[in-house]
Amino acid sequence: MSSSEQPPQPPSSINPTTGSSNSNKSNDLTVGIIGGMGPQATVSFLQLLISLTHELTSARTDQDHVKYILVNDPTIPNRQSALLSSSPSSLETTGLHISHACALIPPSCDFCICICNTAHAFYPYFTRPLSLHRTPFLSLITVTSRRVIELSDETTKVAILAATGCVKSGLYQNELSRLGGRPPYILPGSLQETAMLSINQTKAGEIDEACRTLGPLLRFLREEEEVEMVVLGCTEFPVIVESLGEDVPEGIRFVDSTMVMAEMTVKLCKGLIKLEDVME
Repeated sequence: MSSSEQPPQPPSSINPTTGSSNSNKSNDLTVGIIGGMGPQATVSFLQLLISLTHELTSARTDQDHVKYILVNDPTIPNRQSALLSSSPSSLETTGLHISHACALIPPSCDFCICICNTAHAFYPYFTRPLSLHRTPFLSLITVTSRRVIELSDETTKVAILAATGCVKSGLYQNELSRLGGRPPYILPGSLQETAMLSINQTKAGEIDEACRTLGPLLRFLREEEEVEMVVLGCTEFPVIVESLGEDVPEGIRFVDSTMVMAEMTVKLCKGLIKLEDVME
C-alpha cells in the first residue's frame, strides 16, 4: 500500500475496537445530575446506574453505559435549615445556590434530575435556569409517587420516611394527592426527630449508629402502626436499610426513591421509554 493510500475504514455504525454495532447509541439520552446532597447518597446513585444498566440492558462495554454530566455540589446550604427557619433570606440563598448548580448543566443534556428529595421544595430554582436551554427537569417526587400508586391500593397503609423539611413542605403528601393516591401516614414529632437523627448520623459517616436509630423505628411502624409500605424519601435511608440487612422487619415493603429514579434514568437514557411519556 502506498503512503498516499488510506486503510479501509469500518462503517460508522461499527465499533472498530469491539466490532459491535453502535447504531443504537445515537438514540441514547444524556442526563444532567445535580448531586452532592449528600455525597454518599450521590455515589450510591451512580453505582445504581451501573448495576441497573447491566440488569435492564445487554451492557457489555464501557460505551453501553449511561452518559451523564454530574454537578456534585456539597456546598449547597442545608435545605432543612432553610425550610424550617422560614427565613426569606435563607430560602433565597439556598434556592439561588441550587440555581447556580443547575446553570452548570450544559444544554447538551436531554433532561436533568436531582437526587435529593427535600431539595425539590425549591422546584422553581431548578426549572428557571434549565428552561433557558429548554432542558426538562424530571421530579424525583413525581416518579416515586407514581411508583407508590402502582404498587399499592386503597387499603395499603403507606408511611413517608423523609427529612423534616421534606415532610413539612408536604412534597409527597401533595403529589400523592394530586395523582389520586391515599393520604400517607406521617410520623409524629418524636418519631420524625428519630428519623432525622438517623439521616444526620449517615451524613456523618456513622452508619452503625444510624442502623441502631432507624431499626427500632421501622419495627414500631410495622408492629404498632401496621404500616405495609414505607417510602424512603431521603437518599440517606437506602444506605441505612441496606446496612440493616436481615434486621429489617418482615412484612414491610420499601419504595426507594433513589432506586426508582435510577431505574427511570437508565430506561430513559437507553431508550427503553420515551422522555415525552414521563414528562407532564
